[in-house]
Amino acid sequence: MTVTQLFATTAAAETGVARTAHLFDASRLWSPADPSVELSVVVPFYNPGAALRPTVERLIGALRTEGVAYEVIAVSDGSTDGSERSLDGLPGVRVVAAPVNQGKGAALHLGFASARGSWIGFVDSDGDIDPVHLIEYLRVARDGDLPGVYADKRHSASDSASSKFRKLVSMFYSTLVTMLFVLGMRDTQTGCKVLRRDVLATLLPRMRERRFAFDLEFFVAAKAAGIRGFVAAPVRLEERVAGSTVTSKAILRTVKDTLVIFGRLHLTRQYRPAVIELMADLQKSRPAPLAAEWADALAA
Repeated sequence: MTVTQLFATTAAAETGVARTAHLFDASRLWSPADPSVELSVVVPFYNPGAALRPTVERLIGALRTEGVAYEVIAVSDGSTDGSERSLDGLPGVRVVAAPVNQGKGAALHLGFASARGSWIGFVDSDGDIDPVHLIEYLRVARDGDLPGVYADKRHSASDSASSKFRKLVSMFYSTLVTMLFVLGMRDTQTGCKVLRRDVLATLLPRMRERRFAFDLEFFVAAKAAGIRGFVAAPVRLEERVAGSTVTSKAILRTVKDTLVIFGRLHLTRQYRPAVIELMADLQKSRPAPLAAEWADALAA
């Protein structure tokens, strides 16, 4: 199967879902942030077992110590182990449950759709990333009015206790991403980021990834939309508390999804800024002189 055929098949399969699912409705993010919430943190999880509550407890403790006005949106991606019940009684935590398992990206979309903060972050629930990093990232993003700050495990100040296999997979994938997209960043996939509300509102409607390639698609869409200035920050990766999600099936699926993103970028230009799309429509539907006048007005 060629890359074009792969993209066409996947796009056809996802079109019907995207039309009916509310996971991709980011319209609420265009509403003003709730002044009582500075940071919304989405914690996606799927059958994490005992790892979930300690991760969320540490996150809450750090937020309260720092005096950050927060909400935690814990999203169950169709979990069947009852782990969501372990969060009962934790202050400032809302649990959102998806009926079926679709993937980390889908869970993030669902959590973002109800976020109230002016900054929105997310962190993996598996216990390998200390959620305290979100406090550091928020401070950097807020002080610099940045579009976002993301964990970079290849940062010179980062430290990783990941297995050699995980490091090898990460190196292979980052090399593939660099070759295909030239994003100018070494690590898109580490699951700890803080993003500005309006940036998510702009990009989420164009994004379709429901699994691990969500992070990559976000940065690809941002580059295509001309949103720059994301800052890489150091991160410490501990040994994973919950079971590893890096299986051969997950690796192959992520590579496939990566090629689909490449197709969306170059074949359908799905990630183009809205102004470019409007100008293209004007060129098609209006006489050339009038279209040129509109283009000048948009550029002014």
